[in-house]
Amino acid sequence: MMLAAVDMGLGTLWMTYFDPAVIRREFRIPSNYEPVNILLVGYSAENDASPDRHSNTRRPYNEAVVEESF
Repeated sequence: MMLAAVDMGLGTLWMTYFDPAVIRREFRIPSNYEPVNILLVGYSAENDASPDRHSNTRRPYNEAVVEESF
């Protein structure tokens, strides 16, 4: 998935340090599944941007996040 995203001009971030119980609850994942990583996909910037930009440029949650459940 990461290589396919890069081929499409997207950036990715592989996350492994999180509380599985929180992820399971937030994404309504059944208890018999164990989340082991999170793959973030999006457009990466050439240069790091200031965190202060979020108050001016952040899209609303419902436009940026797709929620699915089992």
